[in-house]
Amino acid sequence: MAGQEGIKPLKLLFTLLSVILLSALTVFSIALWDDVKTSQYDKLYKQNQTLISQSRSFFDHQTRLIVKTVQARFIDKKLQKRSVSNVFEYLLSATGEAAVFSLIDIKGKVLLSKGDINPPQLPSQNTVLENLKVSQTAQIGYLHRAGLLGESLLPFYVPILNKDKKIIAVVVAFYRVQGKSSLMQNFISPDNNTIWLLGELGQVRMSYPVPKGFVSDLFGWRLAQETASEIQYNLQSGKTKQGLELEVKGEQVLANVGYLPEYKLITLNSYPVAKLFSSWLERMRPIGIVFVLFLLAALLAYRVSLQISKRMSDAKQTAEGNVQKLSKAIEQSPDSVVITDNLWSIEYANSHFDLATAKPNAHDEARGHNIIDFPPYNVLTRDLKKISDEISLKGSWFGERKTDFDGKWYSFSISHITNPDDELTHYVVVVQDISSRKQAEAKLYKQANFDPLTGLPNRRRTNENLTRELQNAWKSKQQVAVLYLDIDNFKTVNDTFGHMIGDQLLQLVAGRLVKCCKGKAQICHISGDEFLVYATYDKIPEVESLADKILRNVEKPVLIEGKQIFISVSIGISCYPEDNNEVAGLIKFADIALFESKKDGRNRYSFFDHELDRRLKRRHTIETELRQALERGEIYMAYQSKNNIDTGHIMGFEALMRWNSSVLGPVGPFEFIEIAEEIGVINELGEFALRQACLDLIELQKFSDTPLIMAVNLSIRQLNDDSVIDMVDGVIKETGIDPSRLELEITESLLAENIEKLLPRLEKLLEFGTSLTIDDFGTGYSSLSYLTTFPVSTLKVDRAFVKDMVHNQGDATLTHTIITMAHALKMKVVAEGIEDEDQLAMLRDFGCDIGQGYLFSRPLIHKEMEILVETENLPNTRALNDSLT
Repeated sequence: MAGQEGIKPLKLLFTLLSVILLSALTVFSIALWDDVKTSQYDKLYKQNQTLISQSRSFFDHQTRLIVKTVQARFIDKKLQKRSVSNVFEYLLSATGEAAVFSLIDIKGKVLLSKGDINPPQLPSQNTVLENLKVSQTAQIGYLHRAGLLGESLLPFYVPILNKDKKIIAVVVAFYRVQGKSSLMQNFISPDNNTIWLLGELGQVRMSYPVPKGFVSDLFGWRLAQETASEIQYNLQSGKTKQGLELEVKGEQVLANVGYLPEYKLITLNSYPVAKLFSSWLERMRPIGIVFVLFLLAALLAYRVSLQISKRMSDAKQTAEGNVQKLSKAIEQSPDSVVITDNLWSIEYANSHFDLATAKPNAHDEARGHNIIDFPPYNVLTRDLKKISDEISLKGSWFGERKTDFDGKWYSFSISHITNPDDELTHYVVVVQDISSRKQAEAKLYKQANFDPLTGLPNRRRTNENLTRELQNAWKSKQQVAVLYLDIDNFKTVNDTFGHMIGDQLLQLVAGRLVKCCKGKAQICHISGDEFLVYATYDKIPEVESLADKILRNVEKPVLIEGKQIFISVSIGISCYPEDNNEVAGLIKFADIALFESKKDGRNRYSFFDHELDRRLKRRHTIETELRQALERGEIYMAYQSKNNIDTGHIMGFEALMRWNSSVLGPVGPFEFIEIAEEIGVINELGEFALRQACLDLIELQKFSDTPLIMAVNLSIRQLNDDSVIDMVDGVIKETGIDPSRLELEITESLLAENIEKLLPRLEKLLEFGTSLTIDDFGTGYSSLSYLTTFPVSTLKVDRAFVKDMVHNQGDATLTHTIITMAHALKMKVVAEGIEDEDQLAMLRDFGCDIGQGYLFSRPLIHKEMEILVETENLPNTRALNDSLT
């Protein structure tokens, strides 16, 4: 209360000072308002005098101009219309403000009009005409519009007198009051001012700018009676210089009025009071700012004084309150809080000290005892000296420890308290039970680093472990083998028995790997059915022995839920540092070697070599380039002739696809056809081959009198899809080839393995009129029953039998048997791979029908084959061949 008593005089002084300043500001503002109004009245007076002068000058000039130019056009009181029309055109060009000139008689009848718009329909003009007769001087009429939405026009009536000074006609000039070419361009209108031209009774003749909603001028709008009376009084009293306040069209304005007696015209120049108030505020602003700043400064001084007094009176209460809050916070804290002296003797412990030590009322009994006498603080016994030194340097220490007595994890946060001389006096120890967090961290670590199905390290953990293994091997100059394993046909097991059986199989394989590699290698589960094994070694036979042991242990059949499953794995092996010195490179190369093991029959291991890498990269390049080869025009067709065995004459061709890659160069069909089937572009290539072969056969036929046959191969991928039927039908119709000249070749193994599935499609293809040839006959299927049930027209003996039949009695016998059997079944036989005359002679003796091979022709492009066919069919060549036969 004493502090409050000391503030009262200051508060009284501040209030008195504020009242004095506010009174002074009020008096100043009133005086300033009177000054602003007086200054504005002076401006309005000067501006209105200018307006009177400009108005008189304009209308006097217009009167003289109209009278001078029109009066001379009357002869004996008779109107010369053509002449007056020309005058009006002159007046319109000389007076940009005028929109229309009209000539009326003294009765108001319109005699002639000229202008840019139609003249407005004037109401009764009797009053104006009567005034003209009396005064014989020009008169200003009411403001009108040219049509309902037209522009506003001000009529100006000028009498035309004869020599006897009598009115013989009246010229009415209609002046625009808005826009660039308007009457108002002759008058100065200062910013924010409105100027008015009024009749003696307040009728509006003109206003600029025109007020919003000012439509009533069509009916002779006038100012309010009260406003018009004030204007008349001001004019009659001779106080025009002083000005007056008016309400014009609902707006309060300061105004100055003037009078043109010759035109009975009142000029009114007005300025909005609201705008004047803005000017007053502008001038008041500096004074107001000074006043506000002074008031704020006084208020600030008052507030500072008040705060200083209050701070002094409340300081003790605040300190006591903070101590109480801190005490409550420490007591309610979920952590154990202990304060010791600089020798670690306990001076204070909160209630949670009991929970940490697992002793009731321990916090009361602990005072005076060393902190390391109580668990879990005793785990710091060995580190206490080290902790004290670190706190002396850094001011705090943090650590986590696991206790032996309860197996829990605790976090320790220790900081010091110093006196004003910066001497350490106390330690504050905060302990928290973090066992739950540690368990969660361990669980997360296990989830992030180990496969939940097999319990083996996952890919992420494998990379870390293998990296560490390579680092150790580099230091000790050892070698590391990386074995990449894949379970053979695992997808089949999943699809056949379900994923649950598949998971059990993975667990079983993982168990067998752990058992056979224990103490020798580390095992990881990479993903799906893939495992990784790595181990250090001295010599390669150690790696081979480990791989053999894995193969033997894994391939034992297993019984899962009553189902016996035979399993095996394929292994790819890479070696550090011989193959690569990085984890990613070793895994990649082991995966390449694994691909080789799969390719060579599975259940085996392969070591990586760089030739494998080269082949894999080439295969990848083929896959990439082959997708665009057709668009780039790199795929083309070659043809090998099929010749009559007896005469040697060309009977047809086999279409052979070729690829000349811009990146790889020539790529053989044995290399790219299989890849084309795998990546799904064989259908496009097959359609291209069939279409081009048909087109080229049509061209080749032009050079031969013998009907030629074109054989085109169909792949398994094409025949596995019904779209092949529409494709063949479409090509036949598009090219116009005779279907009977088209042979579709299919390999024996393909037909035998899929006969039930392919038979319906092949029958539909044969319905088009094409024929079917079995390629590579004798190399595949053991049962030949399909030959008797399926309409095969030609068998093609594989080159493997033809190659050695001259010197191999078994191949010769088999070839002879195939030919004899085919002929018995009404089929023709084509022998491929004929390279010498001995082979040809033997096939001729066996009764073979058609031969194909380098002895007749190597594969040729279309232009080369044209030359061959044309040469054979020349008369002399044909006769020579026949004679030799």
